[in-house]
Amino acid sequence: MTKSMDGISVSGTEGSLPLASNEREWQPRTLFFSSAQAAVATWCFIIGSYVAYYLDAAQGSIVMPAAMLGGMFLVWLATVPMATRYGLEAVRSTRAVFGTRGSRFSVALIFLFTIGWGTTLMILSGKSAAYLLVALSIVPEEQAWLVQMVTSVISLVIVWLFISRGPAILRRVGAVVAISVIALGLMVIIAIVVSIGVDKLFAAVPAFASGNNLLDYTTGIELMLATALSWWPYVGGMSRFNKSTKKSILPVNLGLGLAVAIICLIGLYTELLFPGSGGNPIQGLFEVGGLALALPAFAFIIISNIGTTMVGTYTAALALKQQPAIDAKFSWRMATGAAVLTAIIVIVFAAEPFYENFGTFLTLSAVVFGPLCGLQIADYFLLRKQILDIDGLYSTDRGGSYWYTGGFNIAGFASLAVGMVVFFLILDPITFVSSGIFPFTTATLPATATTMLVYVVLMRSGYLRRRAKK
Repeated sequence: MTKSMDGISVSGTEGSLPLASNEREWQPRTLFFSSAQAAVATWCFIIGSYVAYYLDAAQGSIVMPAAMLGGMFLVWLATVPMATRYGLEAVRSTRAVFGTRGSRFSVALIFLFTIGWGTTLMILSGKSAAYLLVALSIVPEEQAWLVQMVTSVISLVIVWLFISRGPAILRRVGAVVAISVIALGLMVIIAIVVSIGVDKLFAAVPAFASGNNLLDYTTGIELMLATALSWWPYVGGMSRFNKSTKKSILPVNLGLGLAVAIICLIGLYTELLFPGSGGNPIQGLFEVGGLALALPAFAFIIISNIGTTMVGTYTAALALKQQPAIDAKFSWRMATGAAVLTAIIVIVFAAEPFYENFGTFLTLSAVVFGPLCGLQIADYFLLRKQILDIDGLYSTDRGGSYWYTGGFNIAGFASLAVGMVVFFLILDPITFVSSGIFPFTTATLPATATTMLVYVVLMRSGYLRRRAKK
């Protein structure tokens, strides 16, 4: 990375500028492997376990891939066309909808959510290591918490040692990590099915099924939509390394969509067969087949979580450096270090409360990112006809294309708020109590559609006509 005399990065790979043409060298296969590396991790176990509360093995095996690909379509529309055409990452792409100063909201959003996901993965890695060491009588049970914390922190340090060298490491290790974790994931699925039996798996009953098939199906769909939408911070950061919008369709949707759905089957099947496991197959496989079955699952957990957290740390650090003041003061190593240190603080002081509320964290992804995707789709395709003022995106001058009112696009924030309110009216993401229309609509889709409609109306009646430049 190079910097100008005022300290601002002049390379888009580690700083605030868009990627130049010569920096966008990823082939579709590279994008696929990097996407799969980011996507395939043990959060799939937890997500699958939540789906298992409402759907059985046959239902979940159909719903999860379909809903995941549907959600990825929204994320793809909102992020990839801008990223591949203009070389933009997520924060900068939101200046059109939030305003020059308003895009700081995106910085906080991306940093908190990517760190949240990475922290979850590291905690699960620690829990898996602690269980195995206790089960093998290597450490006493009363020290399991210490093993969990130390394993999580060491894993984060490894992440930092890799990603602090620059994002090029993602391309170099992406294929190895992706192939390894997909292969190990399939091994775990086969081990679960073979060791327990197909008949027993498909006879397992969801623990919290309501008895209303439509409601249960829609709840499973909502959980997978939330999972897909949570990829919003990641997709732009990776796909901008590819120049072709068309050639990014399959890599992004297969790598982040289908791969996640397949590995979520591990969590689905595990929770159905071993209720209360949280989708983590380590304990069940160890009890059934000993270390020989548990080790591949443990290897999957460690390799996949480190690979995914590397991508998340890159995305979080890149978001921080979209602010010129931070970019001027923080080197790439410092920015990635800040991301990793934040996760370590959570792990040391609040690991259990954070982990126990993962379901709320997951559904909040849909609350925020669904309407946000709606904003960007409406703005880019319906209002601006796929044309952005690239100079305006990087200008901080008053009266610039995306200055709006004091640097904030009130229409964007108002529309986002309306969409979030609609979501809460249909589904409470904390208690999962839903309204009567939820089984027919989900909460995400109406919230997203409402945001789009309100935004188009507000922009056409005000800002777009008077202030914003195409």
